[in-house]
Amino acid sequence: MAGPDRTGDTAFSAEDNDMLLAAVSAQLAAGAFPDQDGAVLARLVEGLGDQRGLVRFGFAERLAAIGLPAAPFLRRALREHGNVAVRRAAAKTFTLIKDPQSLVTLGEALTEDPDPVVQGSAAGALAELGGVAVTLLLAILEDPRHSAFSKGLAAWALASIGARGAEKLRPAMESPLADVRAAVVGALGDQIQNSDDQEALTLLHQALEDPSEEVQAEAVTAFGKLQHPRFIPVLAASLESPHLEVRKNGALALMKCRNRAGLPPLEMAQQREGDGPLAGVLALATTQLRRSLGTGSEDKFRTGS
Repeated sequence: MAGPDRTGDTAFSAEDNDMLLAAVSAQLAAGAFPDQDGAVLARLVEGLGDQRGLVRFGFAERLAAIGLPAAPFLRRALREHGNVAVRRAAAKTFTLIKDPQSLVTLGEALTEDPDPVVQGSAAGALAELGGVAVTLLLAILEDPRHSAFSKGLAAWALASIGARGAEKLRPAMESPLADVRAAVVGALGDQIQNSDDQEALTLLHQALEDPSEEVQAEAVTAFGKLQHPRFIPVLAASLESPHLEVRKNGALALMKCRNRAGLPPLEMAQQREGDGPLAGVLALATTQLRRSLGTGSEDKFRTGS
């Protein structure tokens, strides 16, 4: 991976970059860009290190317009470049190019790059790849060598992929690792919203009985995001969980549901809680739900059986 970080370190002047950007823009507009010219492509990648943000974005846009021929040069920069600005921009450019051949390099950037912005941008690029990235992201979650930060990014990417990776995600609910199951639960809600997937809904219900508090809490959040009145009893039941995180997520989900049926369970939970650790959250959820009902916001909550 990359060596010591350098920021704003470039061998080319601002005038050099401006001239190159203008020339390449003209060639692309005319359909005459020499996309097999390795020297030009490598030089364009160096332009990602320009100290001016708009110019870096201009180079990223031109590289994205060139597409797959630029990918090997972006991969090399993401793996090896000493200028962190170049690595950041290279990772972001992959969100535009969406090159499956860059999967491994993006995974290495997510887990090994010393810069958190590069890691986050690599996760975003993996999310853009959709289902083909699921296996790699699950492997990151399963590997004990990776940091909690890297695993959090992998879980976010899986949730962003959602329905696009459903076929590969569902079997991962059998994983012995709670981190993996929680990440899958986070993606199931998207699958249900997009296709009314009954198998995914069954898995979501089963997650409520998972031995892991983290998985249960993620399932409650997912049910809340489904925004359907028939799931209010599920959210209400979560308020009686012995696990604090599950109760908290249930309270916040009911607060956002903007449905009158969510008010009685919140009020009862407030009474049970007394001065307990969730007293503030329950008071906020109850007050906010009352306020939303008073302004007629209940109509925004999707109706249905």
